[in-house]
Amino acid sequence: MFLPIQKAAIAALEGPLDSVKEQCRQYQARRDALCDGLASIGWEKPNGKGTMFVWAKLPGKRTDSMAFCMELMEKAGVIVTPGASFGPHGEGYVRFALVLPPEKIKEAVESIRTSGI
Repeated sequence: MFLPIQKAAIAALEGPLDSVKEQCRQYQARRDALCDGLASIGWEKPNGKGTMFVWAKLPGKRTDSMAFCMELMEKAGVIVTPGASFGPHGEGYVRFALVLPPEKIKEAVESIRTSGI
């Protein structure tokens, strides 16, 4: 491996991790806003530990993730990825990306709640 890349990797691993810890705190706040919010409106509380995505089981007796995503977009203005896009084991779920601040995530949850979905 190219020596400067090795040295950069060593510096990244041995250097201060404050920014990494702060990024982890931000993702945890986003995850908590989404998972707690969805649970508060009747969804099964997702387990969003360890990634920047949360997989949520479709609410109610819904089974078609693509149809659900379209309905969610049309009625609530919230865009998520259908689980079926990731293969047959993803069907019945949607994937949320934790890319917005907690305040915006709470707004999205409120939009879902008021949409009646």
